[in-house]
Amino acid sequence: MSEKRVITQEEKGLFEQVTGKQFTRRSFLKWASALAGAAIASGLIWDDKFGLFREASAQEKLLKEGEWIYSNCNMCGGQSGIKVKVVNGRAVKIEGIANPNNIANISANYEKALSELSAVFSDKDSAGRICAKGNSGLRTVYDPDRLKTPMVRVGERGGGKWKAVSWDEAINQVAENLQKIREKHGAESLAWFSEDHSFTHIQSDFCKMYGTPNYHNHSNLCDVARKASFKLVMGNERPLADFEDTSYALIFGWNLLGAMKWIHLPGIWNRGRAKGAKMVYIDPFYSQTAAKADEWVSIRPGTDGAMALAIGHVLIKKDFVNKPFINEWCIGFDEYAKYVADKTPEWAEKITSVSAKTIERIATEIGETAKAGKPVIIDTWSGPGHHTNATLGGYAITILPALLGMIDKPGTMIEPSKKGNKHHELEVDIPSLKKPRVDGKGTKYILGHGSGIYVETREVVLNGKESTPGSGVPKAGIFVFQNFMMSVPNTKKNMDFMKKLEYVVVQDIFMSETAEMADIVIPGSVYLERYDFTGYWVTWPVLGLRRPVIKSVINGMTEVEFWMAVMRKMGLKDKNNYSPADLSYDAFYADEYNPTAFAKEQDWETFKKTTLIMSGKTEYEKFRKEVKMPEGGSVDEKTGVVKEKPDKDGKAKAVGVKIGDKICKGFETPTKKLELTSALLKKNNYSGLPEYSEPEDKPTAEFPLYLVGYKQNEHTHSRTFNNDYLMEMKPDNPLLMNSATASSLGLKDGDAVWIESPYAKAKGTVQITERIHPEVVALQHGYGHWAFGKVAKGSLNKINRWSPAGTADGQFLSGKAEKFSGQIVAKEIGVKVIKAEGVI
Repeated sequence: MSEKRVITQEEKGLFEQVTGKQFTRRSFLKWASALAGAAIASGLIWDDKFGLFREASAQEKLLKEGEWIYSNCNMCGGQSGIKVKVVNGRAVKIEGIANPNNIANISANYEKALSELSAVFSDKDSAGRICAKGNSGLRTVYDPDRLKTPMVRVGERGGGKWKAVSWDEAINQVAENLQKIREKHGAESLAWFSEDHSFTHIQSDFCKMYGTPNYHNHSNLCDVARKASFKLVMGNERPLADFEDTSYALIFGWNLLGAMKWIHLPGIWNRGRAKGAKMVYIDPFYSQTAAKADEWVSIRPGTDGAMALAIGHVLIKKDFVNKPFINEWCIGFDEYAKYVADKTPEWAEKITSVSAKTIERIATEIGETAKAGKPVIIDTWSGPGHHTNATLGGYAITILPALLGMIDKPGTMIEPSKKGNKHHELEVDIPSLKKPRVDGKGTKYILGHGSGIYVETREVVLNGKESTPGSGVPKAGIFVFQNFMMSVPNTKKNMDFMKKLEYVVVQDIFMSETAEMADIVIPGSVYLERYDFTGYWVTWPVLGLRRPVIKSVINGMTEVEFWMAVMRKMGLKDKNNYSPADLSYDAFYADEYNPTAFAKEQDWETFKKTTLIMSGKTEYEKFRKEVKMPEGGSVDEKTGVVKEKPDKDGKAKAVGVKIGDKICKGFETPTKKLELTSALLKKNNYSGLPEYSEPEDKPTAEFPLYLVGYKQNEHTHSRTFNNDYLMEMKPDNPLLMNSATASSLGLKDGDAVWIESPYAKAKGTVQITERIHPEVVALQHGYGHWAFGKVAKGSLNKINRWSPAGTADGQFLSGKAEKFSGQIVAKEIGVKVIKAEGVI
């Protein structure tokens, strides 16, 4: 039975004053109903805040028109589900919806949270949320600084003089010049750089049919060292933490609440804490995550691996390790135990600046929690991952969950079950594709990721010498939605690299710093104007679709359409005379969706409307799943690895491992077990152990302070800095400095300073805080634009909210790649800071 509406004294008085009648409940409700109907009919709306009807604003009236269209965000890599209100072909509002990326990463938690949230909100969609970047998306879509037509360079490179050309002219010019490059230098002389979430398949297809093996994408700038570290232990590159169901989480250098890209992270973190989980956060910077943790441990940058080794030492010494699990599912424990025998907390204290007592206590807390059968998470991300010792330092961290048996169980590190779109693999037989990559992936960098090694390719061009015999030297570069100049460490080298290339094509939505160095610039599309498949960072199979909700604001082509047109112009085909360019834009995406298992549940036309499909549930301990002995298969008596029948080349795929009298799926490592010493590293003449080494570019007597870059939730990399809403939230990036350090340098808050490394000198403004390690200073990444747009360059907007462009962190860096994974080193350099005269 519904509750009776409470009628206030003010309402009773208003009724008697207006009607002249004595109040009764029945007469009041009848009068109120009639009044509400008249108000609504006349266009008034009820305002819950003030408890009255009022005239709707122009925006509120507009939102009553048009239609809501579902899609997925791309203001960062989080891929949150969204709905967009479109009125007369114009997008007027973006809201979050209840997709898994918006709510939770475990299927049962998603269903529970969705049910609870849906009971609070008026409709299911309202249970979702999006961040500031997602909410500001229309400011980017309709930014007046967007490129509107292809532009061809006039005069010297970087001179800033351009001539507008038609789309047909641009297609012809790009096709002709790429043909000339291939004829003159060979197909392998083309290096391609792409964003990683969007429209990548058409670009990799182009590279294959053109004949270059040198395709790169953004992942190399992000988390490939973390991927390499987890891959060494468990074979899976990206396990996901189940924060909601854990009892203890130890996080190394991952500001998941501030530098987040998955909007579900704050929710699952908070729900985990509400259930009693303890969170300990390791980072030189007191971030949003540190603020919401139970404990912040301030550590010297790049020394996380030493702390992890000392934790391993304590876990073994105090007998906290899960011996039955190790005996059954791990290899290399004895070697590892011998290595960490002298890696005491006292040893680590000298390296990390974290007290031995703190390290011992944290290790003990973790061990006792695990011993009690309660789940533990130990995770790491780009903080430790952007250093010269990142892969082995990360390996020391990722071994810890294995020691405790905290793998693929509720509340631990979960191996996601992934299903995605099915790319139509081209059949190509071009000799140049068999040449080594120019960047040393798989040769110099044995754990190099498929995204390539940006700085190695740059070094090859600058030196004019191939890194691997037969790999060649790039002569042309294509940059799609990649602001190489701002995103890759060491700005001077980037400038010299761009100048040395014979031909440069840039496709972007703004005239970026990289675009300024191009021979031709092609306008890009914004995410509301195009299709993309979106991977969801959850633990069960989910596929999303970004779809065009409006037509191109600039009447342009999407990236896929443009490169299809260049393919057709060049006549690029595979050996079966197939080309994706033979398909229409819509059919290209349908071709990737229709072969999937998802298509049996939703056909392509339905999927275009829902933009979301899910299958199954989160599964646990998948490594224990029994598999059958393959026909003609064999078991290695020494290792227990089960392999299929060898193929015509004599290669046999490992499909499982014998555990007792069962054949289990195991892990995706060479041994099908968790590797506490790495078989792959040993195969390449390394010890196989997570050996600690000092950061190569740590401070010196001349440059005594660590400089680290960091990210915050107001911006994405360097690409949101022309969005006036976001810049109003965070217009500048002062140099963060500890108060004790500032005092020793005679600096006060707001002082102008010179920041200098061995590679660059630039001005900044100091902000004094207790939120950072005394030996460290920090700059938020992405600032310091000299192109890109009026707002990004620091021009004042109409409400006069900002003027500085900020200080670019990348200019100070050496520009190295981590030696195993090829990850860019973006958080490691020594600097000196001195007071600058005058105002910046």
